[in-house]
Formats: sequence, C-alpha cells, structure tokens
Amino acid sequence: ELLPLSADCCIVSMCIGSFCVASPHLSSFLQGLIGIEDRPSSDSADESPSRKRPFTLSLGPPSVLRGAGGSPNSGVGTPPLSPTMVVPWTQTFCAWSEQQKKFALNELLGTLNSKEIRYLHGMIEPQFKRDFLTHLPSEMSLKILSYLSPLDLMRCSEVCSHWKGLCNDQLLWRKKCLEHGISDTSAVKKRRKAAIPFRSNPWKAAYCIKYRIEFNWRTAELRPRKVLKGHDDHVITCLQYSGNRIISGSDDNTLKVWSVTSGKCLRTLHGHTGGVWCSQFINNTVISGSTDRTLKIWNSETGICLHTLVGHTSTVRCLAVADTRVVSGSRDASLRVWQIQTGELLHVLMGHVAAVRCVQFDGQYVVSGSYDCTVRVWMADSGECLHVLQGHNNRVYSLQFDGTHIVSGSLDTSIRVWDVVSGSCLHTLWGHQSLTSGMELSGDILVSGNADSTVKVWNIVTGQCLHTFHGQKGHQSAVTSLQFNEKFAVTSSDDGTVKLWDMKTGEFIRDLVSLWSSRSGGVVWRVCCSEQKLVCAVGSRNGTEDTKLLVMDFDHM
Repeated sequence: ELLPLSADCCIVSMCIGSFCVASPHLSSFLQGLIGIEDRPSSDSADESPSRKRPFTLSLGPPSVLRGAGGSPNSGVGTPPLSPTMVVPWTQTFCAWSEQQKKFALNELLGTLNSKEIRYLHGMIEPQFKRDFLTHLPSEMSLKILSYLSPLDLMRCSEVCSHWKGLCNDQLLWRKKCLEHGISDTSAVKKRRKAAIPFRSNPWKAAYCIKYRIEFNWRTAELRPRKVLKGHDDHVITCLQYSGNRIISGSDDNTLKVWSVTSGKCLRTLHGHTGGVWCSQFINNTVISGSTDRTLKIWNSETGICLHTLVGHTSTVRCLAVADTRVVSGSRDASLRVWQIQTGELLHVLMGHVAAVRCVQFDGQYVVSGSYDCTVRVWMADSGECLHVLQGHNNRVYSLQFDGTHIVSGSLDTSIRVWDVVSGSCLHTLWGHQSLTSGMELSGDILVSGNADSTVKVWNIVTGQCLHTFHGQKGHQSAVTSLQFNEKFAVTSSDDGTVKLWDMKTGEFIRDLVSLWSSRSGGVVWRVCCSEQKLVCAVGSRNGTEDTKLLVMDFDHM
C-alpha cells in the first residue's frame, strides 16, 4: 500500500543515496525494504505530464528483508551484514528528528514476523527493569520512597531484600505515621508481643494497627457486643467514656461506674435525691448535676462523695470543667463557678433571664446559652460579662467553643458562628429545619445533629455546608448524639440506630447498631467513641427495649 510521505520524512529518500555509497550490500537490502517512487497521478489519463504525485513510501516484500531463512543475514541472494555496514545507517538514524525516528521504526516493525518481534522484545524489556534503588545512594532512595503511601511502601518491600531493608526504615515510617496523625508508638507498647505486627519496627507496627482498626470500623463483620445492664428501665441522661471507665448517669438518681474490659459495674454512686441530668469525668473525679439543685463531686475509684455543692435554686442542667474549676448552669437562670478540690463557690454569674441550657468553659472564658435566646461570654476569673450575643429568635440549645469561635445552635433552626473577642456574628448557617440539639467542633469543621433527622458538616471559617448526612439510608427520626474524627462521623437517633459516615465524601458507610425494637420505641440516647471502641446508651420510653450500655471493640474483630 502506498502511503503519502510528509515533507519532514523526505529525508528518507536522500538517505538511501548515502547508504548506497557507504555499502552496496546494505543498499540492496534497504532498497528492497523501502522503495520511493515518483509516479504520475492516475486521477486523469489526460493530466499534464508535468503534474506529479507527491512522494510516496511503499513497503518492500518481507522476503527481501528476511530472506528464505527469516533473518537479514540468512536471505537467499542477500550478502551477510557486518557491523561496519550497519554503522552508516545507525549514524543517519541518530541524526533524524524524533518524529522521523518514530516513522521509520513503525515502518520497520511492520516488516517483522513474530519470531523477530519476540527477539526484539527480549532485547528491549530488560532496559526497563533496572533496579534504580540499588544503584542510588540510600539517602536518595529513601527520599524517593518518602513520596509513596504506606500501602505502596508495604508492596515495595516485597520486591527484594534490598528494597525490604529500605522500605522498613524507621525514620521513613515515623514520617508516614506523623502524616497520618500517629504521634507515638504507645499503641504498640500496650500490646502483647504475639499480637504486634512488624515488632522490629514500632512505627510501622503503629501504622498497621491504626489501619486495621479503621478497616474494622468500615467493613469487618460486627461481633456480638458487650451488654452492660443497669439503671433498670430508666433513661440514661448522660454518658462519659475515658480510658477503661464508663460513667453513666440516669433519672433514677444514680451514676454507675463501669469497667470497659470486663463489662462489670464497679460501683453505683448514690446520694442525689433527684434525677442526674449532667456529668463530667476528669481523671478519677466525677462531677454530677441533678434535679435536686446540687452538684456532687465523687472519687470514681472509691465511690465516695467528696463534696456536695449547694447554691442553685433549680435543676442543674449543664456542666463544663477546665483546670481545677467547674462551671454549672441551672434552670434558675444563673451560672456558678466552683473550685473542684475544695468545693468552694468562686463566682455567681447573673444576667440571663431564663434557664441556662448549655455552657462551655476553656479556663479563661465561660460561654453560656439560654432559653432567653441569647449567648453570653463571661470572664472566668472575675465573673464579668463581656458580651451578650443577640441574633437568635428562639431558645439556644447547644454550644461549641474552641477558644476563638463560639458556635450556637437554636430552636430557630439556625446555627451562628461568633467571634469571642469582638462578639460579632461571623456567619449564620442555614439548612436545618428544626432544633439543633447537638454539635461537635474540631478545627474548622463543625458537625451538627438536628431534630429534622439530618446531620450536616460545615466549615465555620467559610460558612459553607460541606455535606449533609441523610437520604434513604439516613436517620428517620431526631438525631440524639454524635461524634467525629478526620475519618468518620458516628451518629445516633431516636430511630434506634447508630450510623457510620465518611467525613471526606459524606457517604453512608453502614449501620453499627440497629435495635430490634427500633420501629416500636427503641432509642439510642447517647454515643461515646474512642479510636477503638464505641459505647452506646440505649433503651426505650415505653418498655420495649431494656435500658443498657452496648460496648463494641473494633480493635479485636
């Protein structure tokens, strides 16, 4: 078949002449391979002889290239080629442009049989299999490997012993751990030696442990969970989980201290004469607030009540702890600042004109939200009110505070972001349709749970809604509790389920808990999470589900 010859490739025809002069034998070989013809056009028989067709390139018969024996050196009538005969051709080839080289190679490949192509493949393939890491200095090799993901590093370590040594470098894995939020190897030290992968490299082992736990959260089969039964058929109103201890408070007037490991109730804290509505757990100290208008400070290891704090004239509805002080908010519209060690009352913060529903405290500022539709900012040391943040037109039910930004959620369906220093409203976040009952703030990311059954993820700096967790697989009733980290969000609801969501994509992952009584009154009241465990407080308001705690361990599945 005749192919048009572009102007850039006309050099082929000129090179044939030079090959003829350099080697008559090579000339006959190339002329048999490639022929250049200048033929008159066949478009019209009467066309002027002066009009010529463009140069065209035609392939010679393969037998000329291969000869009877299938190779250039074995063809009948074709003299054997010597290295000196090929040198002019290779020199000319090297002088061509990249486009011309590609063109010539394509034409040459078209003339080869399968045996010759296999031979060519065998010559070319090793050129792409050079072990560059072996030939580079170790420092440069490690720099290259530092750009790989941890999973790719593990794959590379299987290539050979040299690569394995490089890919198991301790400093390299330390860097990868820091990139993925692993700051120490404490998770490795706490384990039995037999349960530690890659014991010779604690940083790699720490990453593998974290990766396995994340995998278990996402996809591992859910094992039977520990069931911690207590509080009879009463409502669990507050839940804390830290270390190996769980603290649950109930409207049965008691708190219970549980062992996460054994699932046993270690002790029951008796003393309140009304339902417990709020609690905090710091080290071995439990602080509780009750409808009996008092706060109590307990030693969780002995069960002894250290102090009873009296002063409020109505239910103690919320607590916040920082340093050695606790701030309590009450339905009597006041807040009180107490010294934990001594039980001494330090300040009474007056200003709200309705019940105080929520409070945050960072050691410097006290931030309170009230049914009077306002948020107030106080100085903890002096008790002075710095700002009255007005903007909500209904009750404030939830607060978050990170030392710079205040976030308030209200029954008016809005969420507002405030600056603690100036008191100005930075953003008003719209999107929910009902009461925002719970929120959690970490960095610039806010996750809000609402009575409209949706959960939203926001950026409080830009005011943008990043994701909305809802849909056919979302909650079907009010969201009761939530927690999140950089990977997942865990949410619970009145519909009797606990759901796991992907924080990056906003997609539903799976149900972690689904009560059999979910359609007949079963409720998940609270959730608390660590990296390895999930604790849920479940029950019902109509007796269809026993009140209990469920503990799920994602480190041993």
